Amino acid sequence: MAGNGNKDTQKSPIKIRFKAMKNGYQSIYLDCYHDGRRSYEYLKLYLVPETDDKAVRQNAAAMRKAEATLKERLRELKKLPSSNKRLMQESVPQTDLTLSEWLARFKEIQRSRGVKCLCAIDQLCNIFIGMGNNDVKLKAVDKDFCLSFMEYLKTGYRTADGRLLKSKTIFNRQCTLITALNVAVREGLIPSNPMDKLSRHERAKTNRGKREYLTIDEVKALIATPCRREDIKSSYLFACNCGLRLGDVRKLKWGDITKDGDKWMLSVVMNKSEKPVHIPLGVQARRWLPKRKGADAGSLVFESLPNDTNLTVHLKAWAAKAGITKAVTYHTSRHTFATMLLALGADLYTVSKLLGHSKIKNTQVYAEIISRRKDEAVNLADKIFD
Repeated sequence: MAGNGNKDTQKSPIKIRFKAMKNGYQSIYLDCYHDGRRSYEYLKLYLVPETDDKAVRQNAAAMRKAEATLKERLRELKKLPSSNKRLMQESVPQTDLTLSEWLARFKEIQRSRGVKCLCAIDQLCNIFIGMGNNDVKLKAVDKDFCLSFMEYLKTGYRTADGRLLKSKTIFNRQCTLITALNVAVREGLIPSNPMDKLSRHERAKTNRGKREYLTIDEVKALIATPCRREDIKSSYLFACNCGLRLGDVRKLKWGDITKDGDKWMLSVVMNKSEKPVHIPLGVQARRWLPKRKGADAGSLVFESLPNDTNLTVHLKAWAAKAGITKAVTYHTSRHTFATMLLALGADLYTVSKLLGHSKIKNTQVYAEIISRRKDEAVNLADKIFD
């Protein structure tokens, strides 16, 4: 077997490999060996246990995507010389990467995943420059460094107009670093994420109790209101009916949507959690899908969406025209999906799975919202007889 593996490596510098997961799935990744260096690219594609025909078809689709990516990477390898290939290691040995070099590489990884807004990574780099730690080695980032980072965010860093960062911004910068270090762990650059060693009290907190969501009447108002960008309107209302985050909407491909008889299914690996989710698409969700017009399985469904800044401008204008004063974002659309399901009688476990939550306590927040709405409704009824 070992001889065959070496022979295969000589034939092709990139191979499709599989990694067993605790949930019984197999993660599909590319193993690249070039110029004496080995690197891996995890494709966010998974093989599931083949318990029925649907699972067999799903696995076949995943393998087709993996093989298409393999061919694309091989073409890239042939076209480019020995510089700046994502599947090749940089000239700097991995163990000698500085944190800033890793963040630059992480930025390219995120871009390749379809993440449009990468400004958070640039802002993180600026913070490390302000700390005087932009040259620290990635392998030297430990708990003490992370504690210093958190302290600097809270008390040392100033905005252009001299103000301290808001608590939400601190929380977001913390999340960006956690994600970057998690990816470094998956790339084999560091053994573990040092941010995990911080206690709950040492980390930044955010108010997760408040979830902005739209009522059914507000969703109807958006439907009835024209938007200057029809693709934004369609993608937003689609998200209200399936719960996808903006990053997942952006990377959604036609091949992720399947039809079996009269049943439609959306199967994606979520950007944030990297967990596969399977979401049935009802009539209302399908209503907002654009015309496919012969697009192949690898084509983006919402291919013309603008960057995050322009997207926000159009969403605000559209919401204002509809008479909605709430913050209309893709977080709001996700919260709307969850609260609508719970209000209509769906159980917490099912909603948790549809949202791709790893822990049901993350979904519990929405149940508390519904509970508060019920209390408010009862209180209104009581006032009739005051």
